[in-house]
Amino acid sequence: MTNSELAALTDLPKPTVSRLTSNLLEAGYLEYSAQRAAYRLGMPVLALGFAAASHSDFVVLARPLMQQFADEHRVSVVLASPDASSMVCNEVAHSREMLFTLRVRAGSRLRIDRSALGRALVGAMGDAERLAYLEKLGVADPSACESLSREVPHAVAQMAGQGYCVAAGTLEEGTNGVALVIDTPEGPHTYALGCAAPSNALAMARLKQEVAPGLLALKARLEAELSAGQE
Repeated sequence: MTNSELAALTDLPKPTVSRLTSNLLEAGYLEYSAQRAAYRLGMPVLALGFAAASHSDFVVLARPLMQQFADEHRVSVVLASPDASSMVCNEVAHSREMLFTLRVRAGSRLRIDRSALGRALVGAMGDAERLAYLEKLGVADPSACESLSREVPHAVAQMAGQGYCVAAGTLEEGTNGVALVIDTPEGPHTYALGCAAPSNALAMARLKQEVAPGLLALKARLEAELSAGQE
């Protein structure tokens, strides 16, 4: 399709369409035919489709286990993955016994510097990967990058020492949370999995003694079932 055809279909101004197709062409998601002066989808779009299908399968696997964990520990459980400047919630399970739940739903975006999820993800990265990610974050959201950079040493130490990150009052005021990463056959720390609740219902002592070990066990079960599914 040409830029003019795309503009007519989307009701977007032609300069906007030209800018978008130029960016998508540079990223490899579109290919350009000089003979027809038109665009077609590039092969990386197919990879996006496979990634989406894989994500959907994992969410189906994780959802009932997340709900069981949420009900058992009276917390909200969040499964998220990163984009350029935030953590995107893929699935959320709230305890049925909680009077007040976090204002988080599937599709919500969480600041990567203010959530235990984001800190766990960055803390689990290798040095080179972390540096590259922070450089991209610095372009997308300089304030988040500055804030997160201050937390990196603590996040790295927590992930190396105990396998999870603890955060108090960062996602929402008056909440405590803990998060870790999920490794999949596609690669390490593909997802972050965490839980949180109001601090008066989830004291730090219970979080560390009861909830964090349970979350580590849930991580192990999910990763084992993912590996079994690949055999």
